[in-house]
Amino acid sequence: MRLELHPKNPEVRFMKKVLDAFAAGEVVVYPTDSGYSMGCDALSKKGVHKLYHIKRAMKKYMMALMVRDFGALSEFAKVDTSAFRYMKALVPGAYTFILPATVRARKILDVNRPEVGVRMPGSPFTDTLFQLAPESVILTTAAKVQEDDNFIDPSDIEAMYGHVVDLIVDLGPLPVTPTTVISLVGDSPEIIREGAGAIPGTESRAITPGPKIRR
Repeated sequence: MRLELHPKNPEVRFMKKVLDAFAAGEVVVYPTDSGYSMGCDALSKKGVHKLYHIKRAMKKYMMALMVRDFGALSEFAKVDTSAFRYMKALVPGAYTFILPATVRARKILDVNRPEVGVRMPGSPFTDTLFQLAPESVILTTAAKVQEDDNFIDPSDIEAMYGHVVDLIVDLGPLPVTPTTVISLVGDSPEIIREGAGAIPGTESRAITPGPKIRR
């Protein structure tokens, strides 16, 4: 199913259908500040495992928890003072931060991994989603099921993924601009992948490829 929304002011009545899909444990393709993403309610075991199943063909893939703000983040990631200050200057934006995971994060994501990826994007769709449901926690990843997939048009996404996902949110064509990935696990920030988000400081150098959050 494809749902067309206004690109700058997503209609509330349609956004409620999107929220209903997340609540039902469905996998949704939706627009963000880095292109189209694919995700589910992170607190839905049904949705999480369906998303893992869809992405299984990829040798490596990155997933992150998408939240509105730091208040929603505290249950899932450990954010010390230096990490908070660093992130606060950059969010909302096209960044994925790697942080130490809490026990709850490892439990709900069904992974035994010490880190968790975190997103706080800024876009018309995600802004509206979090205005309507500020406590939402979305497990998010790139809208692709093969390494070489890079679709920008929702009609192409529907043709390719319509049989495996439950809903595609259509805000028109969007360029594929992967997030900048920054690890805040160590003593100082480490740029893992240079992407859409500007790298703080001219001394930073990108390191590729980035790590996969799910194993």
